[in-house]
Amino acid sequence: MGFREDRKGVPRGLKWGFAAENRIGRAVTPPPRCEQVPVSCRSNGSITVDIFHAPTASAPILLYLPPGPVLPACSQEEERVISTLRESSAATVVRVNYRASSAHQYPTPCHDVLTGYDWVRDNLLLDKFNRPYLARLGVCGELIGGALATMLALTECRLGESRIVAAAVNNPLVDWVFPDDFPVVSPEQLPEPQFGDETALPADDDLADSWTTRKIDQDVPNPEPEPEPKHRKRKPKPPPLTAWQAHGDNAILPTLTLSGERDVLFRRSEHYFDRFASPMHFFRSPHAQLVFPQQDDNFASQQPDVLLDIETQLALNHYSTFDNNMQAAPGVPTLERCRAYARIYPPAGANISLPVWNITTGLQSPLSDQSLELAKMIRRSIARQTLKSHSGRTRWHNAAEKDQYEEFAQGRVQLNAYQGLGLWTQQDHNKDWKQHVEEIGVWMKQRLEPGFT
Repeated sequence: MGFREDRKGVPRGLKWGFAAENRIGRAVTPPPRCEQVPVSCRSNGSITVDIFHAPTASAPILLYLPPGPVLPACSQEEERVISTLRESSAATVVRVNYRASSAHQYPTPCHDVLTGYDWVRDNLLLDKFNRPYLARLGVCGELIGGALATMLALTECRLGESRIVAAAVNNPLVDWVFPDDFPVVSPEQLPEPQFGDETALPADDDLADSWTTRKIDQDVPNPEPEPEPKHRKRKPKPPPLTAWQAHGDNAILPTLTLSGERDVLFRRSEHYFDRFASPMHFFRSPHAQLVFPQQDDNFASQQPDVLLDIETQLALNHYSTFDNNMQAAPGVPTLERCRAYARIYPPAGANISLPVWNITTGLQSPLSDQSLELAKMIRRSIARQTLKSHSGRTRWHNAAEKDQYEEFAQGRVQLNAYQGLGLWTQQDHNKDWKQHVEEIGVWMKQRLEPGFT
């Protein structure tokens, strides 16, 4: 139950008495080091929120989201991470203990985090007269907690209200669709997705690019073309291994564990594609699609067995040739690779200002490619959004303008990669974890200051 709800039904005069009593208590009695509060999730049970108070009551608030069930229980390591964050950031750290298990599958983790965030805004962002005030909040987490922190930072950053202004994520699991588990297909042979998407631009293309910023080869006639030397045909080089393929056999975070946890945390395969569960899909469509078996009602439109007139028969045979070139539908729902297309985020008209980011990963982490792609996508989005707010345009005029805005976006999204997996809570295998967390805390302290822009 929230602090506001405790005082419902109390006469107005008594409310002021309670407020005065609270102010006196705050001045005399220091807040406890850790306070645990139950938070109701309406008809879906409840969660707990742990509040690690800062020495000063006016300290900013930093939300911390645990790494989730992909790692073994590491409560002591988490306590050290939170203590280091609190000391280096001088902030009150609030840990939202979201639920993620076979009994609480997605979207429950997303709902729990949003419920915890709403509780913080309604109960901790109050002045000494119990009036709400606008505040700058931070959020951090790793692995599943990093994905949920990314989701929260991308959606709870609306202007004109208390919002997330800084996000620090470590090895975030921002895309539950693991296309590297499927057979390798060359880019030109990738099938189109079954359903259209928001844009027709490939996911790797910059939406703000224009013809003036692209290098176009001019056709200059060559009167005497030099004969091309004859070379023996060489076998095409295999594509380089992805981080998922190269580092999937590590003992701490193997890809088999990640795939197994996905089967536990998602009730149905199509839930992988939800943008709140896989925040990467805010910026692009998935690299795979779910192909379903052919439904019985589709047979009603197939060619009948009775003999038809020659013109109808020719027409049916003509259109059936297109179906013959397609692969047969699988017997069970199957994930298959497909082309990915760019998406526009934030959408037009949304009163959203993306926060600043600090993204970290490990050079030997199977999730490092996701961190690199997330940083690239957010930088592009910030550069395009800043261009639109300054000039009203969504396309670069020239390469110099593009470089200017991309440099600005580079400063808003920091990316650091460390040796090993780089996990904060695997402290036996990451001797520099404290230094990395302290750097995050100092960075967060600067970004949460009221004067930072």
